[in-house]
Amino acid sequence: MKLNHRQLEAFRAMIETGSVTEAASRIGVTQPAASRLLSDFEYQIGYPLFTREKKRLIPTSEALALFEEVDRSFIGINAIAEAAREIGTFRLGSLHIAGMPALALEFLPRVIAGFMTDKPDISVALQIHSSQKVMQCVASQQFDIGFAEVNMTHSAVVADALFETPMRAALPPQHPLCAKSRIVAGDFDGEAFVSLGSNYPARQRIDAVFMAENVNRKLNVETQLSFALGHMVARGLGVSVIDPITAEHLEGLGLIVTRPFEPEIPYTYQMVFPRHKPRSQLCRAFVEEVKTRLGELSY
Repeated sequence: MKLNHRQLEAFRAMIETGSVTEAASRIGVTQPAASRLLSDFEYQIGYPLFTREKKRLIPTSEALALFEEVDRSFIGINAIAEAAREIGTFRLGSLHIAGMPALALEFLPRVIAGFMTDKPDISVALQIHSSQKVMQCVASQQFDIGFAEVNMTHSAVVADALFETPMRAALPPQHPLCAKSRIVAGDFDGEAFVSLGSNYPARQRIDAVFMAENVNRKLNVETQLSFALGHMVARGLGVSVIDPITAEHLEGLGLIVTRPFEPEIPYTYQMVFPRHKPRSQLCRAFVEEVKTRLGELSY
């Protein structure tokens, strides 16, 4: 038995409207064409689906029973069509994101919340890892996008620079150096200094600057997370140099004071994508949202 979609459309429209003329109008064909579709459908089925009474077609009990199955199939098709529309307008789908702490502890959750405001049916999973681990997560092809600081290469990953901006000097509130509008490396001579972990590239760049400037700091405290570093500065454990997004957040909370730092130490945020996994429209839209939110920061 070979049935086609147009026959099913005509049959469904006929049952729902009770009129060949209205059924033809609903499916966008002429009345003779609709009548032919219904006749062909009956022929394929092998038994009558309508009785003729006073020039009207009256569905048989078999037709009404068949309609339930046809209608159920159309509901499924409509659901697929709606899902396709939702996916095409970024209202349905999923995103798996891996992010380094400097972005993922506060900034990315804020971006995700805004991104999902008009997309209640999408799902987003965010995992927080070191930049090196972010690279590994994305290389596994199980994540759609990653955010990292360290510039690494991997055959299974494509990296795009997100933006680069100078790091900021971080000071406890009421520290004497808060009176200055700009901090130079020499201002930290003899100061207690809160450092990032020694395996972090940013730590290595910071130390290289102070070494080149012959500045001696008291290096008694270190931590792996810039977020924790900022809170240590806020508690008076020392001064520091911090990435700009963490700086913007903690200064906005009134926990620390930040100033431009010289000589400038560039801090580069990058996006990484799985090389062998196409980027979805939802992923591309999220990237644009991230860029928009970055442009709103006051760093």
